[in-house]
Amino acid sequence: MRHPAQHDPGRNTDKRSWSILLLILVAALVLRLATINFGLPALNDPDELMFELGAMRMLRGVTLNPGWFGHPATTTIYVLALVDIGAFGAAWLTGAATSVKAFGALVYANPGWIILPGRVAMALFALGTIVLVWRLARRFAGNVAGLVAAAVLAVSPVHVTYSQIIRSDMMACFFMLLCINAAATIAQDGKPATYRWAALWWGLAIATKWPFALSGLAIAGATFVVIRSGRVTATRGLMLAAGATGMALIVLVVASPFLVLDHATVLRNLRGESQLHHLGATSGGPWWNLRWYATGPILTGLGWGGVLLSLCGAARLPRHRVAASVIVPVAISFVLILSTQHLVWERWALPLLPLAAILAGIAVADLVRASQRWRSPAILPVLTVAFLALVIVPSVMRVRADNRARRTDTRQLAAAWAHTHVAPGSTVLVEHFAFDMLAEPWRFLFPLGDAGCVDARAFLQGKVPYAVIERARGARSNVDYGTVAPSRRATCHTDVAILTQADRYRRERARFPAEHDAYRTLMEQGRVAAVFKPQPGEIGGPVVIVIFSRNTKS
Repeated sequence: MRHPAQHDPGRNTDKRSWSILLLILVAALVLRLATINFGLPALNDPDELMFELGAMRMLRGVTLNPGWFGHPATTTIYVLALVDIGAFGAAWLTGAATSVKAFGALVYANPGWIILPGRVAMALFALGTIVLVWRLARRFAGNVAGLVAAAVLAVSPVHVTYSQIIRSDMMACFFMLLCINAAATIAQDGKPATYRWAALWWGLAIATKWPFALSGLAIAGATFVVIRSGRVTATRGLMLAAGATGMALIVLVVASPFLVLDHATVLRNLRGESQLHHLGATSGGPWWNLRWYATGPILTGLGWGGVLLSLCGAARLPRHRVAASVIVPVAISFVLILSTQHLVWERWALPLLPLAAILAGIAVADLVRASQRWRSPAILPVLTVAFLALVIVPSVMRVRADNRARRTDTRQLAAAWAHTHVAPGSTVLVEHFAFDMLAEPWRFLFPLGDAGCVDARAFLQGKVPYAVIERARGARSNVDYGTVAPSRRATCHTDVAILTQADRYRRERARFPAEHDAYRTLMEQGRVAAVFKPQPGEIGGPVVIVIFSRNTKS
């Protein structure tokens, strides 16, 4: 029996479809570039610096060893290294930096030189995921499915947010979708060459982020289909799948050779990533996790309309054998992994969003085909208006609200307030990467675990390598005043403390009593000078509390 999409007269992409896809991509890019410079030169997401330090370490040491393998994020760090070379070229051409050493000093004073281009690179990979979702959904159910899927992902608030941040997640989703696309081809032809392409993308997905090894289940599902259809024998199919697995491991080692050459660092990084508790992200058990993801990032990322369409598309999967074979194994495995983790993070739901968008596209396409059989042409404009009203418009409104909040952050508001209220010569403790304050005439302290509170400006001018920071951090999941070694808290005496974590520990004081007590003691020894709170859709960031010592005058 032929696939229903093969009878779809609109299956071939016409000029109108290409034009609509182009508009979707332009709109997606505009939404992602609108606030892509958020916070700069301050870094509101501290992990961005970790990825960039790996890239800078490679360039400075003229080595291919990124020195960090927690995700492992090797492909991400390599891409960032290439982006940084381009940023240096731009700085050299404009005269901002006349040498690599001068560029390093420029970056340590203002990381925006490399952070912004790195974010743009992530946004481009995000556009790549939208194109791949369009291609997959079109392949499974025709042009309408492709365009609907692309539109759903293009305006997904969660997808937009992580398109603007330097992390490995977006690149991992890109390689996952390439692997699924190759697997879909396997389900149709079973050719060895297709297995090799699938193995390539599978290996790169693993080299980008460990959990995306689950992408290989799409190859397994496709192999099952091609064996059942009789295109290859069971023995031949299993041999091809085993060969793809071996080739994926080879690709992983070739793409990230220091996983083997520097295995001691790999093991240390993996132990550091294995946390049972994390401030604001501790699991509540399997069912709690599932509810948290369903009502949190999934509902936020798709909206009620997108969730409903995705569920309808899932119900239609039995009629789309190839789609079911490559989507269901990957989706179910990610859901199981998310439900059993000790931690929960919004970004961990990202691989489910493109798969859900494909299902939404399948649902709408099947409904359009049904309307054609019912000879009800009037239903098409009704469906279009309903899709826009229930899915696109609410998501775009949420994206715009998120962008407003990202543009106006409590940390930057606190920095502006401090500029006019903190006297020159003051010693100021900051818990975030407040590069926007470096021009102020203050001495900055930064809490760093076993090292106590260190002179931030001296650290930056000395270009302290990440290995030193990692040793001082130890096994701590957070670096803040609360996690400073008690024996080193005397190094944190200051005139002003700008605290971004105190309120979070207050809300989880039962789980982190020692950290909460440290903040409470610090605040009791001084006085609260200002508090900056987030407002949904208007002001982003954590609650920031500014503490003056009792002798400090505002």
